[in-house]
Amino acid sequence: MIDIKNKLIFHLGKKHYVLCADEVGLSRLNPLKKILTNRALSFEEIHLERRCSLEVDNLLGKQKMGTYLYVAAERERLREVLFTANKLGYSSQEAQFLRVGEEEKRMFCCKCHFIFRLENTVNTGEYINCTACSLKLEVSDYYSPLKDAYLGYVAEV
Repeated sequence: MIDIKNKLIFHLGKKHYVLCADEVGLSRLNPLKKILTNRALSFEEIHLERRCSLEVDNLLGKQKMGTYLYVAAERERLREVLFTANKLGYSSQEAQFLRVGEEEKRMFCCKCHFIFRLENTVNTGEYINCTACSLKLEVSDYYSPLKDAYLGYVAEV
């Protein structure tokens, strides 16, 4: 499973690099682009706002072994590319993902499986009611990359 990171780390020694970003994410990838350019390493850029999802899928699917993928985008677009990369078989040793913009906390209800937004002021261990089934939940620190949400445990039986 590929994780979303707060900071991208350059990995030297790959055959080819792919920098994939939306408009906001491009500025976060500029330091990597500078390193790749200065070392004359093979790389290409995929601008997410200029491509539809199918084009991005095709471009990522055509990459050869030894390619390293860097993705920086806002939440929804990042989630789409992350799903595609997982589907295509990119591993955590072959890709890094960076969420740009304001982080949105989401919670997964353990009873009804509804996912809803949390206020940024809500922290681990606090209680909140599910917006779908009204069950009182405790906010956990367990994050599911698959659901892109924190798990809410039953607070009262």
